[in-house]
Amino acid sequence: MTYNEDNRLPYQKTWKNLRDEAADFHEAFTGSSRRTKHLQTALKEAFRDYLLLCYSESVRLELGTEWAPLEGLEGARLIAMEKMRLMPLEARELDNQTLAHVLHRELHGFTLPEQAAEACRFDLSDNGLYPMIQPHLRQGA
Repeated sequence: MTYNEDNRLPYQKTWKNLRDEAADFHEAFTGSSRRTKHLQTALKEAFRDYLLLCYSESVRLELGTEWAPLEGLEGARLIAMEKMRLMPLEARELDNQTLAHVLHRELHGFTLPEQAAEACRFDLSDNGLYPMIQPHLRQGA
């Protein structure tokens, strides 16, 4: 995983990649264009994965070390291991949807860093999904 000079995820690039991958998957799977209701489904999945990555980043910044840097989703998986008493292999086998369910309370109360929120706010708002991001914004944002 590559981080910016401030040791943060490249939020704009990360969001764009997740958004485009989800949209491409849904377009291929459904045979419909990105201008349909399937785009909303793709954006919801992309936002779930983005929220997981941003949450995992917060864990990495707090608990990561030289010997356990907790890159990618490793931070989120560490919290899942502690919460569910999973072994590392079991945590690594969790797909993003299951990991999001396991960490639902943590994600529900998670506030996105301002730059992370800005990266995805327009896409979500433009497609009627602003209420999905709103609980993850800093108060007054």
